[in-house]
Amino acid sequence: MYTEQITQRLGLAAGIAPQQLNNARLNSDGIDVSKFKRIFFVLSIGANAGSISAWLQESADNSSWTANDTAGAFSGGAGGNTSLTGLVSANKIYTFEARADNITAGKRYVRLQIKEVNSANVQVCVVSYGDEADAKPGNAQNASAVTTQQVVT
Repeated sequence: MYTEQITQRLGLAAGIAPQQLNNARLNSDGIDVSKFKRIFFVLSIGANAGSISAWLQESADNSSWTANDTAGAFSGGAGGNTSLTGLVSANKIYTFEARADNITAGKRYVRLQIKEVNSANVQVCVVSYGDEADAKPGNAQNASAVTTQQVVT
């Protein structure tokens, strides 16, 4: 029997709304690892005539980030699996996951940065959330863009 609702476990951050990207860069909001044990980003690429690169980045203050177009240091994971480049296939989904203990000491926030690097149109969106909330319910940490969550009773 399930005793916890997903909305109690997860917090939805502001990802990247579905849009066309062409020779530009976009960032999700940062997710606070002091509030969640796990961070998860879902990058969805639709119609694609270009090439997408994506990087997980980290920050101590949610405003000073790793340099653009580079992945964060992520001491716990030695920087492995923090970026993807050359994503040219249409209608594909890519995910990025990190645990709070993967983040560099002194850092607290993680975001996903994406960039179209081939000067061509790509339809993209990113869904981002924190999982295993330290304080329940996790949806108390939802971004202001989250307007409602329906839970069957």
